[in-house]
Amino acid sequence: MKKEKVSLVRVGEAGVEAAVREALARIGGIGKFLKPGQSVMLKPNYTGNLSEDSGGVTSNAVMEAVIRILRQEGAGRIAIVEGCGTVAYGTMRICENLGIDEIAQRYGVELKDANQMEMCTKSCENFRELHQVSFAKAVYDFDVVINLPVMKTHPLVDVTVAMKNMNGLLKPEEKRRFHDVNLRQAIVDFHQVLPGYLTIVDGITGMEGMGPAEGMPVSMKIILAGENPVAVDATAARVMGFDPEKIRYLEYAVQAGLGPVARDQIEVCGCRVEEVLKPFTPAEPKSMSFEGVTIREEPSELKCVGCRAVVAIALNRIRNAGQLSRFAGMKLVLNNVPGEEIVLKDGDHLLCVGNCTKGYLEAFAGQAAEGRVHFVKGCAPAGQTVEEAMREAYGVDK
Repeated sequence: MKKEKVSLVRVGEAGVEAAVREALARIGGIGKFLKPGQSVMLKPNYTGNLSEDSGGVTSNAVMEAVIRILRQEGAGRIAIVEGCGTVAYGTMRICENLGIDEIAQRYGVELKDANQMEMCTKSCENFRELHQVSFAKAVYDFDVVINLPVMKTHPLVDVTVAMKNMNGLLKPEEKRRFHDVNLRQAIVDFHQVLPGYLTIVDGITGMEGMGPAEGMPVSMKIILAGENPVAVDATAARVMGFDPEKIRYLEYAVQAGLGPVARDQIEVCGCRVEEVLKPFTPAEPKSMSFEGVTIREEPSELKCVGCRAVVAIALNRIRNAGQLSRFAGMKLVLNNVPGEEIVLKDGDHLLCVGNCTKGYLEAFAGQAAEGRVHFVKGCAPAGQTVEEAMREAYGVDK
C-alpha cells in the first residue's frame, strides 16, 4: 500500500515562510498542486473573536507566507473564504479585528464570508449520518483549495485540525444541525462531497484545554502539510499526544476509505513526531461546580465528555458575565441518569442536555408543559445552544 506523505517541520530562525516552503517541498512542492494562472481558495480558521496568540485562529504570519508563495508561483485569483460559527458576531468583524482585511487588500486577495455566499446542497449514497448537506458552492469554483487550520483540542472530536475546519463552509443552519446528530460521522459524510484539498497546518501556536475557542495557548513552532486530511489529522493528533486510532471521527474516516490513520501507512517527512511531541491537556472540564446550580450525571467512567464540556462552557460564560446568581435553582441532567427523583421548587428549571436524556423527560411531562423542564438536543449540543437554552428558561439576556 502506498503511504500518504505528511511533512512535519520546525519553524526556525529562517522564519515562517521558509518553514512553509520546506513543508511543501517535502510533499512534492507547491507546483504539484498549482499551475500558473490557476485560482486558489484559502480556508483559514477564524472561529471567533480571538487574538493570534490565543492559538485559536490561523496566524497572519502563515496566511501571508502562503499568499506570497502562491503569488511567486503565478497563482491567478486568490480568495480567503471563511464562515465563522459565531454567525451573529460576523466573519468580517473577526477578519477586521485580526487585520485580515488589510492583508487581503495589500496582496490583492479577495475576502469572502462563506456564511453569506451562494449555497449548494449535496447528497451521497455513502452518507451514514446525513441525508443531505448544504454548504458554500464556492468550494467548487476554484482550481485549488488550501486548508489552513490550527491545532486545537475539542470536547466533541478530541482534536480539531484539517477535517473539522472545513465545517466553516457549511450553511449557518447546518453548523448547528451538525451538533443535533452524530457530529463525528457528519464530518466524514461532508468530506464525501468535498473536492480534494491541500492542508497546511499552522502549528506555530496551538490550543489545549477547553478548545476550540476557550482553551489555553501552546507554543509549538511547527508546520505540517499533506494532501490527505485524514493522515494530516492523525499526525497532528500524535504530535498533540493523542492516539488517533482512538479518535472516533478518524475511525469513521478510515471506514469510509478517506485515508489512513495507522503509523505504518503514513510517511512523516522532516522531523519525527517524537521530536516535537507535546501532550495537550484534553478539552474536558476539571470542575463542574457552579454556585446555585445542580448537575447530575453518570459516574465518571461513563460520562459524556462532550456534554460536560459544553455545559461548563455555557456556565463559565454566564459566570464571567456576572450573571450566575440569576440562575439559582437550575438543575441539569447529563446522560441517561436513572434513580432518585428531582424536585423542582418554585422558580427552578430543569435542563436535560444531550440526546441521551430525551427519555428522561417522560418523568416530567407535566412540568415540561408548564415550561419548567427543557430538552437541549444534540450529540453534544453546541456550547452556544446550551447557553441560549439556559438564558431562555430564566429570561436572562446576554
